[in-house]
Amino acid sequence: MLFTSISSIAQTPDIIGPTTAEEVRTQHRVFDIYTKRYSPNPEAIKYLSEIQDSVTIHVLFGTWCHDSKKQIPAFIKTLEEANNAKIKVEYIAVSRKKAEPSDLVERWDLKLTPTFIIVRRNKEYGRIIEEPISSLEEDLVVILKSGPNSDQ
Repeated sequence: MLFTSISSIAQTPDIIGPTTAEEVRTQHRVFDIYTKRYSPNPEAIKYLSEIQDSVTIHVLFGTWCHDSKKQIPAFIKTLEEANNAKIKVEYIAVSRKKAEPSDLVERWDLKLTPTFIIVRRNKEYGRIIEEPISSLEEDLVVILKSGPNSDQ
């Protein structure tokens, strides 16, 4: 019983609201460990590094979510390696019930975490919801190549 009490005290509180990759990695060490371990597809990295127009990716996730613990590190590492200033990211950490921050959860119609919303030329090009089809970076490339309103 004492072990459970100490364990629950030692847990890092969930992040809720707008955040950064750095904050997630420093406050929740598992994200940092998995980011360092991830090896993105080099062809996808090349494509992402060469994008010439602005892309914004809204990332809604939970620091408590097991799928987020896999996909957010892959995303962070992918963007680090692509190193493209044209790709902007808005990280939004949500509550366990996916209710807070309510304005952003409602705006992006969040159902599952993580959700990556890819916006290019002021249009939503697509989403990666919970798990990618191939890999996070490969799915990003497919969405960016296919454009808005595709069947991706």
